Amino acid sequence: MTKYVLENSFTVHDVLAMLERQSGLKVRRLRSDNGSEFVNDAMNTFCRRNGIIHETTIPYTPEQNGIAEQAITVFFKMVRSMLYTANVSLRYWGEAFSYAVYIRSLSATTGLDGVVPYEAWTGHKPDVSHL
Repeated sequence: MTKYVLENSFTVHDVLAMLERQSGLKVRRLRSDNGSEFVNDAMNTFCRRNGIIHETTIPYTPEQNGIAEQAITVFFKMVRSMLYTANVSLRYWGEAFSYAVYIRSLSATTGLDGVVPYEAWTGHKPDVSHL
């Protein structure tokens, strides 16, 4: 079977397996853009064999993926704010981005009633005393 390589040598199979094991749920639907890394015969075969419905967006329409686009916008604003406020080099962009994702996972969101994303994923209240 062809492997679908993502950043840091993770395959789609690796990521889906990790998500399924950590959540205790099975992936039923995969949404992606029309990039050739996701739209090909090997990916179609993988999804079909695993009972996964693969949905794609219409090319050049980021509006169809509004939640993800909004999250990306928020993360980039957080990163720019952190780097500017700390007056540090852009070479720390990756660390700032990781921290932005970490902060958002501990922050309230309207999509989850009364819990933060970390708690929804793990089932445990986060300890934020270190912040």
